[in-house]
Amino acid sequence: MIITVYLSSALICGLIAASASPARGRHPGYWMIAAFLFPPSVILLFLLPRGKGDYHSRRSDPFQDADDRDGLL
Repeated sequence: MIITVYLSSALICGLIAASASPARGRHPGYWMIAAFLFPPSVILLFLLPRGKGDYHSRRSDPFQDADDRDGLL
């Protein structure tokens, strides 16, 4: 019974963290894993100040070259 309650809360906290972290300026993948492994970390997510925007500042693909041309020459 305790395992079921813990795993249910871990799943719910992981989903909450994954959906709330982009609004807080944080990486959703990291916070989803952290909240799944340690559910009270969702409280930490809401207590931390907003991120500086490093996650949202790169709107394009970081691996794409700006001077990339389609031609072979």
